[in-house]
Amino acid sequence: MGARANFVLIDAGRVRLHYSHWGADVVCSALAAGPAPAARFITAQHRCDDPERDWLNDVWAEGGAAVDRTARRLVFFGDQLMQDLPRKRAFLALLEATWPGWTVSWAYDGAGDLAAAAGVDRSAVREPDEGERFLPDRTVADLDDEIHLLTVRTPEGCTAYPLGWFVHTAWQGPALLDGLPAGGLARLDLAEIPAGGLHVDAAARTAGVWIRDSCTGLVPVLGRLWAGWRVEFWEDRYEEQLARCGGAVTAPRADLAAALDEVVAALGARRGDDPVRRMLDFVGEIAGDRRVELNPHFTAHRPVDASPGEWESVLRAAAGVRARLAAAT
Repeated sequence: MGARANFVLIDAGRVRLHYSHWGADVVCSALAAGPAPAARFITAQHRCDDPERDWLNDVWAEGGAAVDRTARRLVFFGDQLMQDLPRKRAFLALLEATWPGWTVSWAYDGAGDLAAAAGVDRSAVREPDEGERFLPDRTVADLDDEIHLLTVRTPEGCTAYPLGWFVHTAWQGPALLDGLPAGGLARLDLAEIPAGGLHVDAAARTAGVWIRDSCTGLVPVLGRLWAGWRVEFWEDRYEEQLARCGGAVTAPRADLAAALDEVVAALGARRGDDPVRRMLDFVGEIAGDRRVELNPHFTAHRPVDASPGEWESVLRAAAGVRARLAAAT
């Protein structure tokens, strides 16, 4: 039980690695108000002894952030709010306003990107998830579920394969074309934005890859997996895949103004919340009179909210961003 996260502060080459047992669920709250409140949150968390070895691996790391105050660069991932693509894009737009002069990036390689930002080799956190690399033998039956979207263009046209959200077919490389799942569709109209996708143009030997949140280990090895092909990484731009399908596949447009409202409301509702206290109360209710021994990491989290003045600055920034997003639609 937990939402484990590593947070890193970097100053002039000095790396400080911190751990929070519940921090992955509050990554957005920790970062929303800008660099100073974020650093205050990070330094309040458990300080790890060895910033080169005490990393969570791909299996255990559910979120985190690397804050490089020398390079003025922020890299982050996690938080259940970000499992919705419009909310993720809206939050990144907000961070552009609250982290002015900084380069803000989503960690598509998860903990690997945080480690790399701290000068640590990605191998320190690598733990392959074989489930992400499993290719189903047929498309999903229920398109109301989250899906991974595979599309393949051949001289005969474009075929869509809606698959389980937990796979990413880019792991297969060109061998994918020799074992495509059953149930390919000549037309597909999706009610929700997919969780990730791959578009393959067999004749042109090109592949386009995108990911909504993170797919640990995939992005750094795309060139090797698709050796001899031209591979483009589209980050979370699902629209690139739809455009290459020529209208054969459709999905909703992202309403970023509405998504920003949802993000700000959720962040406001979290203020004053202490996940450790909440979970201790829950454990106490279940345990009753029985003695319960908890892992000491269970309480390795310190809630640190932005001050009232800092939160007001977030709200002002959000109002400006929302007006810009609404005007762009």
